[in-house]
Amino acid sequence: MPQNAPLEETATTWGAARVLDVLRFLGRRMNPAPASIIASSCGIPRSSTYGLLNLLKAHRFVAYRANEHVWSLGPAAFELSADAPLLAHGLAVLRAFATVSRSLTPQQIASGAGMSRGAVARILPYLVESDLLRADPDGTYSLGLELVSLASRVGWADRLRLAARPHLVRLRDATRETANLIVLDGDHALYVDQVESAYALRHSGWVGRRVLLAGTATGAAFQDRTKSHVAADAVEIGVTAIACVVDLPSNDAAVSITAPSWRIEEFGVSRAQRMVEAVAQEIGQTLKT
Repeated sequence: MPQNAPLEETATTWGAARVLDVLRFLGRRMNPAPASIIASSCGIPRSSTYGLLNLLKAHRFVAYRANEHVWSLGPAAFELSADAPLLAHGLAVLRAFATVSRSLTPQQIASGAGMSRGAVARILPYLVESDLLRADPDGTYSLGLELVSLASRVGWADRLRLAARPHLVRLRDATRETANLIVLDGDHALYVDQVESAYALRHSGWVGRRVLLAGTATGAAFQDRTKSHVAADAVEIGVTAIACVVDLPSNDAAVSITAPSWRIEEFGVSRAQRMVEAVAQEIGQTLKT
């Protein structure tokens, strides 16, 4: 028994650390993530990730959206800190309004946010006080005007998305791989739009994801803006990214494609680079006119 104790203790510590890694990762994200992204970001074998996620799901610490094949924090994770609402609580409540243009009752908000009624009741006054939500006389809540003010400060991102979208679609169709629109956010790259590949094996759900620039194709592109750059296994093992900066006077943006390494090699890396460079140039010209 004493000889087995260290092994059991090591296994328990490893498992607890992985649980914390998964919860922290999902807590930092603006959007739910597929299991493959969770596995690569947390350094967990994919075979172990599914078992861990299902265990956390059984205890309501994570939730699974079957129609999108993605995972997010569950009600139990929010309830751990229900006495001190977190940013994640507020974001979850605001996202409950994403698909409706009307007011919601606290119960509807709780259902849409995947939170308990008690946790929602504690966070609502904070959101009303900051004018992110408005309390209506009938006991329902609607989005507040502060959101309009905040959105106006990043209006350039919306203009960028609108201008770039048709070009991203063409890049996806030309390469048959997922096309991404990225903006510079300090030492991170922030994915603001994505047109997914039609292949079953593809990369999805990256909108809102922030990735460190170091060692990535996007990071190299922002350092050397004269051409496109290629990086394999930088963001995820087995994935190659090709990125090129969009020539804009004030806002740093880039275009990229992400694909399984073997598939982009069959397509032709140099060929894909030329397509990414052409689309980046087209987007820049569109925004300058």
